[in-house]
Amino acid sequence: MNRLSRHALLSTALACAAMAAQAQSTPEAPTAPAPTAAPAAEAAPQAPAPNPAAEKALAQRFQALLAAFDGKAALPDAKAFTEDFNKQVTADQMKQVFNDVRQSVGSCKVGAQMTSPTPYITSYLLQCDKAYVPMDIGIEEKAPYRVHSLLIRPGYWKK
Repeated sequence: MNRLSRHALLSTALACAAMAAQAQSTPEAPTAPAPTAAPAAEAAPQAPAPNPAAEKALAQRFQALLAAFDGKAALPDAKAFTEDFNKQVTADQMKQVFNDVRQSVGSCKVGAQMTSPTPYITSYLLQCDKAYVPMDIGIEEKAPYRVHSLLIRPGYWKK
């Protein structure tokens, strides 16, 4: 139970860093009066154009993090993360989170992936020895596609 509480605390720290980085990178919309009537085409949000380079970079960043998460590789260096992310979460904190989670849930592999309409963010469900662990990752919209958010949620224990 102590490990789980520590994991939850450290995951929350990663989540806070991710939200802070995303809030700083997302420009705030100015307040304007609401239009009285808008054509249907303008009302529906437009999906961003596909970006194969971003999708490839996102997959590569995730694979590197998964290998580090599973203890099969070293944690990617600070250049793989945005400056805002690095200010919020140190490499030592990330190593600690990864080690704590791995000790709690065991070895992991990808069980499922949920893609978003944005080619820069995706969610994974890791199928681990003792639990299922949701992980979200987001990268920059432009090269070099550094990680700006990483969220490891508490696991769903297997019966």
